[in-house]
Amino acid sequence: MTIKAVLFDFDGVIADTLTYHVRAWLIHFINYGVNIFPEDIYPLEGRTAEEIARNLAQKKGLSLSDKEIKEIAQRKRMTYRRITRAKVYPATEEIIKFLKGKSIKLGLVTGSILSNMKPVVGEEFLKNFDVIITGDEVNNAKPDPEPYLVAAERSGVKPNECIVIENAPSGIKAAKKAGMYCIAVKTTIQDEQYLQEADLIVKDMSKIPIKRLLAKKQIFKLNYFTANS
Repeated sequence: MTIKAVLFDFDGVIADTLTYHVRAWLIHFINYGVNIFPEDIYPLEGRTAEEIARNLAQKKGLSLSDKEIKEIAQRKRMTYRRITRAKVYPATEEIIKFLKGKSIKLGLVTGSILSNMKPVVGEEFLKNFDVIITGDEVNNAKPDPEPYLVAAERSGVKPNECIVIENAPSGIKAAKKAGMYCIAVKTTIQDEQYLQEADLIVKDMSKIPIKRLLAKKQIFKLNYFTANS
């Protein structure tokens, strides 16, 4: 099946944002007497802020109401937008430029919201994407396949005509449930056991063999592989 679309996650794939997300979560959970570490956040990346807040509260033994969870998520978003200094990965910009030159559809599929992305990449950069699916646009966020299936539908392509680039377990699971080929980048999670559901695992965006993958007539295999195989 010819590849007609490439769908990108945002945090940790488009831009190096996760450090600032961790800081923002820490600022608000420290008020409850608990610390937040990168390893608490990275496996949850791709989910909505409310889902992350609820998961963190449970993990840290906090009994918080739905109202408190929503308030923490809202305050965290505001703090993130204030403190973020994240930048787009240079290799990501190169891949996007190459794909646009090949008339490949581009999608952005993220648990984040537009107001969190615009301070990082700007509105002009977001125009590169034919479709943008944010966490507040779907009923079921990652690891549910809905975000990726909606992106394929709006792009006018079939799921098996899509390559997904992800960095987190929930996003990888969502892509595979959607029936898409998934590349995992180790930009945030280094331990490959958390990324093993992906079809290909690479060190970072610069290591993605995008030209080779597009040149193949069929990239889906019964036995998926990793960069170390």
